[in-house]
Amino acid sequence: MMNWMRKSGPGLLDASDAAQLSLVSAPEKLVAATVSAPKLISDKVRFAAIGVAIFAAIAVLLSRMAGVPFGKPVDGTIPAFGVDFSAPPLAAALGYLLLQVGCALFGRTRHPVRRLLQRMLDDYLLLVLFVVVIYIHFNIKMWVPLLNPHRYDVEYFAIDQAVRPVLDILGWIRAKVALGLPAVDLWYQVGFFSIIVVSFMGHSVGNRRWHYHNMIALLLIEMIGPLTYLIAPAVGPFIFEQGPNRLATAAELSMYDVYKQVLSGGAAWIAQHGSVAFAEPLSAMPSLHLGAATVVTYYAARARHPILPFVLLATLWIGIESVVARWHYLVDLPVALVLAILIIWITNRLCGDKLSERRDDMGAGGGLA
Repeated sequence: MMNWMRKSGPGLLDASDAAQLSLVSAPEKLVAATVSAPKLISDKVRFAAIGVAIFAAIAVLLSRMAGVPFGKPVDGTIPAFGVDFSAPPLAAALGYLLLQVGCALFGRTRHPVRRLLQRMLDDYLLLVLFVVVIYIHFNIKMWVPLLNPHRYDVEYFAIDQAVRPVLDILGWIRAKVALGLPAVDLWYQVGFFSIIVVSFMGHSVGNRRWHYHNMIALLLIEMIGPLTYLIAPAVGPFIFEQGPNRLATAAELSMYDVYKQVLSGGAAWIAQHGSVAFAEPLSAMPSLHLGAATVVTYYAARARHPILPFVLLATLWIGIESVVARWHYLVDLPVALVLAILIIWITNRLCGDKLSERRDDMGAGGGLA
């Protein structure tokens, strides 16, 4: 499938270039770095790197349009979570290493050292690409008020008012679950970051049939998602009413203050203060938390993976809490599901129906399908 993808082409930076890559200028240098990737890197990762380079090019264009530089994250505390945004990828990197070593030493299936190292190189590079995408993602999200200052909060809230019984049912479900769920206010963020980390680790062992699909789809939704914020922006229903999640409300109001500062101060404010507020840009339409969670759930189901019950429950909770805690309008959810379905369709077209264990083990020479 797709023999054109088997041809050599631009890919990741080599080690010497990567060492010189500063976080602030990462998108510009990533676009310029169209050198061939080392042969140790599989075609699947080369393909993902090309996609990230295209996303970086789009971000550079948007940066020029908005007249703002890329921010360097000084304070990356995740709102309503209280940990730095570097914690989830670090947890994924460390957990992955322990899992791979454990499986190599004690697992039923033993792979040659070279094959194991090939897989680990692929997976760590995918994780690096994901971090780069999230960095660009947050920058674009910060620029939304400058690129499209119009807001559709009134229209979206009118829909919420029209379907108020649905919101009441979701609120009732949330209240019942909260009776038995400790630290309930944390689980919107904890659940989301947990399923991303668990899916990365879980698919990476065993037959890996849907591992690359899962990672490429997550990359795609985190790349396409911030661009959809520009279509019909909104900040969220918390500006009209507050939900029962106190941590969420405090985070929403803080993020809304950043939004207003960006709107009034423009590019100059972002250049001066954007790094401190790096993790606090605000956009409601669509819900990328639900979109990404849906992607993870889909591929866990296709793989019949043991993580499926956990990610399914977490996804259902994310959908409920996103509306009840007033992060999102109800209309944000179906739009997110449509986006997730589109991303899954694109991913399956690009990667083929599934990767067999045999073909996945072919190493760097293996194609995408």
